[in-house]
Amino acid sequence: MKRINIDAIRIDGGTQCRVVIDQPTVYTYLEAMKEDAKFPLMDTTFDGVTYWLTDGFHRYHAYKLLGIKEIDINYVAGTLRDAQIAALKANGKHGKPLTNEDKRNKVKMALEIEGFDKLTDAEIARYCDVSKPFVAAVRRPEAKEQQRQNVEKHFSKKGSKKEKPSNLITDDDKVASSSDGVAPDDEEMKATELAIQADQEAMYKLLESDDALATAHEEIKRLNLRNAQLETRLHGLMNERNEAVKMVKDLQKQLDKLRAK
Repeated sequence: MKRINIDAIRIDGGTQCRVVIDQPTVYTYLEAMKEDAKFPLMDTTFDGVTYWLTDGFHRYHAYKLLGIKEIDINYVAGTLRDAQIAALKANGKHGKPLTNEDKRNKVKMALEIEGFDKLTDAEIARYCDVSKPFVAAVRRPEAKEQQRQNVEKHFSKKGSKKEKPSNLITDDDKVASSSDGVAPDDEEMKATELAIQADQEAMYKLLESDDALATAHEEIKRLNLRNAQLETRLHGLMNERNEAVKMVKDLQKQLDKLRAK
């Protein structure tokens, strides 16, 4: 730890992984600082001349707006390259969460660091605290496109396999209609399309997530709930269809009696 003049800190060395600084967060920190809230010290790398900021950019801008001249900071000795590497690991577990766009920018920055172009996707993923597929998608756009095509192909096959329960239709039931009895209306079909679209978006989110296990767990819970809802709806449709068939049969009997008279 060391107290230095805040103007000695440099923020233009390619150590900021965020695409943009979030101004609401800066002003939230600013108001908290006015109330003497305690914040973690900013992290820097000192190359003998310059203190390169590696973590704490929102705090830095809040301090500048407050007019702070001197500030305590954490620092380690190292080069600008060391600072850039340290910045890759920042904001993984604290501060304002990085967006997917921020994470993509972080991977791009990593690939520009000398020697990092020779690292594997898994190695870069560990530095950036993201998943290996995420790095692959940024590093090779065709890989992301292939991931997307695989997902779409999966859901396309899934949507084409609409099995009809054998107990829904019998020869006697054909009096109701030549189709499945009670067919889904336009509103229900639209809801189904939206559900499939939501499933696709969820899969894309899983592919880009930096915590795939947690994301997959949440997705499994959501799909289990969705499955239960669909099963309930299916039973409801079967009951509606059976009632409709029964009604048609009753009406047919009444019509036959009237014709017999």
